[in-house]
Amino acid sequence: MLYLILKSTKITKIYKLIDMIRSYSLSATAVFFAFFLLASCSESGKEKTYFVNFETTEGTIKVKLYNNTPLHRDNFIKLVKDKYYDNIMFHRVIEDFMIQAGDYKTRPDLASDTSNKYVYTIPAEIKRENFHKRGALAAARTGDRFNPERKSSGTQFYIVQGQKFSDRISEKGDTISADSLIAGVELRINSSLKQNIFYNHLQDERKKSKVSGDNRTDAEIQQAATLLTYDDLENFQPIVIPDEHREVYINSGGTPHLDMQYTVFGEVVEGMNVVDSIAATKTDRTDKPVKDIKILKARITRK
Repeated sequence: MLYLILKSTKITKIYKLIDMIRSYSLSATAVFFAFFLLASCSESGKEKTYFVNFETTEGTIKVKLYNNTPLHRDNFIKLVKDKYYDNIMFHRVIEDFMIQAGDYKTRPDLASDTSNKYVYTIPAEIKRENFHKRGALAAARTGDRFNPERKSSGTQFYIVQGQKFSDRISEKGDTISADSLIAGVELRINSSLKQNIFYNHLQDERKKSKVSGDNRTDAEIQQAATLLTYDDLENFQPIVIPDEHREVYINSGGTPHLDMQYTVFGEVVEGMNVVDSIAATKTDRTDKPVKDIKILKARITRK
């Protein structure tokens, strides 16, 4: 009878289960068994957290993938299981900013591929709670002008190194507070978000013109997009970096000017010293490391 009760019910509150058990006058042993089954069911109902080990030429980096960005998580897991990242280069490195990898053209056996198999995008999963703190794992993408929906690259990612937003001394000798620096970042974020509203309207108006065949000039299309943007800006709610994020940026560092613009889908849990080592490497004028720095292999791993 106890088994049937536990199998049929979907309750999650323990006190409800206790009431049911008591109504059947079960023994203390049965009560303990019921709690055991409840705990087991609860544990099995949790969403699994995935971790990935990147064995690089500079050492190992372990990342945790977020479950609140399932499209990016599942795509990343598939690429890792397909061994896509094995022998691929870190092709863009900027110290105090980030390290980037995932371009198929930097993997010798895929460099000449013309199938466009690895040229695809993923819908943006930009979450307020996922921010560009030091160690954040995020998806690269093309710029807003040609990608106003902020779709992510299917394969390229970056890991944030960033820098701390502590008080600084200007060239004139004035003290610039951390709060002032972050306030400047907020202005930059909101300016980008406002510009993105225009790009979205511009894209929509171009599509409408093409479908309707109204023969509008590009100047007329841009004017229509501008008027629609002005209407939207009347209700624009500026982004304010939360206090808890500010504390992280001040004490640990990051790249807050990218917040709410790129999809952050994970974070480094081990190996930030390796990220720092890669970020410090000498690069050419295109930010490409002078010496080859590569991911030797990437594998799903346990916590």
